[in-house]
Amino acid sequence: MNESHETSNLPDEPAQDINLHERVDDLDAIDRMISRYFTPERLDQQWQRIVKSVYGAGQSRGNDSPDPALTGQDEPYLLGTSRPGASDASRAPVELAASPVTAVPGAGSVFPRRARVCLAQSRDVSRAAHSAVDVSESLAVPGRDLRVMSHGDREETRARTGELRELLGRCPAGAFGAEDTAMVLATVARLSETLITDRDERAALRLIRAASPHMGFLGRRHPAVLEVRRTWAEALSELGWYPQAETRLRGLSEDEQRVFGSADPRTALLLLWVLVGQGRLREADGGFRSLEDRLTRSQGAGTLVLWHLRCRHSWLQGRLGQVDKSVSDYARVIVSRTNELGEDHADTLDARHSQGKILVVAGQGSQALPFLQALADDRARVQGDRHPDTLETLKYLHLAHVLANPRDDRVLARAIRELVKIDRIQRKRHGQDHPIRQDTAASLRKLLRGEPISGLRHVPIADEEHRQTISRSRSHGTSRNTQSTPEQPAR
Repeated sequence: MNESHETSNLPDEPAQDINLHERVDDLDAIDRMISRYFTPERLDQQWQRIVKSVYGAGQSRGNDSPDPALTGQDEPYLLGTSRPGASDASRAPVELAASPVTAVPGAGSVFPRRARVCLAQSRDVSRAAHSAVDVSESLAVPGRDLRVMSHGDREETRARTGELRELLGRCPAGAFGAEDTAMVLATVARLSETLITDRDERAALRLIRAASPHMGFLGRRHPAVLEVRRTWAEALSELGWYPQAETRLRGLSEDEQRVFGSADPRTALLLLWVLVGQGRLREADGGFRSLEDRLTRSQGAGTLVLWHLRCRHSWLQGRLGQVDKSVSDYARVIVSRTNELGEDHADTLDARHSQGKILVVAGQGSQALPFLQALADDRARVQGDRHPDTLETLKYLHLAHVLANPRDDRVLARAIRELVKIDRIQRKRHGQDHPIRQDTAASLRKLLRGEPISGLRHVPIADEEHRQTISRSRSHGTSRNTQSTPEQPAR
């Protein structure tokens, strides 16, 4: 039988030949074909065929099942069938889990060995599915932010995330059912975003890839799937894979417009940031202004996504040479976040870091020193002295000292020593080719060679405030981008 051709002959349905290998470019046609073919009735028919084929194989192998004539037992019949000559009362279909004997045949059962293996595997999948749902529920905590967790809580969250990833890999698509699949994928999206904000984009990608078969089960336009697709693109962007991220974001934007009538502003914001990453600064600047006007009209001036947009636009303004405006706009965002989220919130600390950092890359080390020194102390207190964010602030603090004291060899020597330590930690924690580690290595090379460490043409676009957590209310490439652009040395 050619499995690529099936005839639809279900009750109340006209016979229709379906070619599963036929190329179909229209996504709506694909969705209709899948929903028409993979119905509960058809899946039940396929299960009956599997059981029949397994039982038939067992009957043809004498060492797999005893001969009923020798055992004195009646021959077991297929699920959903009746014994020949049985009365009407006995013709009810046999349920798989109707009794312990039926569900788990004993060692002396004539049920084929291969069927027993299938049942054992099915039970293992069922246990894994229940465990995955339980782990997802335990991780579905609003406001979870690895940036401000204690070391113990961070490790526990990462361990549970690894457990969820392993369970997702063990469960076939559809094992959770539609409702629980949506819940699990919503958790995957939140966890992936949390990992990205904590500079662990690769862990986010591993989790998303483990969930991808389950995304296919719900369909690419399901709301939970759209959330995961957005974090997938964001992880690629933060790792510097801009062309791949742009392709995914444009496809996501089109699907959001078809589902909701307009693209999610978070998707639009990520797409603008990808343009910055590719050096398309003027194009991105116009997009930021248009999106800000749209959000201000529709959502008001106090939303988290709007603050996030203003943070990224402030950075872009600094990149375009408007440093004073960039610093003043950051100051407004810092005040808003302090009043709304608190002065020790990770998003508030991120905006403060970016305000000091843009001054360093503009060559204004003396002006940056008070901002970065106070922030380094606060980050060590709130996040710990070896947290990735704290190390980034310390890096730019030492660069600010060098700018403020250009003729002091002791300041230069200390900055080199500290950046070597930071580079070693980042290399071990994030990998040699991670953007923040590459940024540290580039700064270190400039110090060692006596080259200028400032200059807006070499500003790394990746920064803490660009990783803000945004409310989830509605408001995958194989090669790295090696295009030579001003942003490429860092991201």
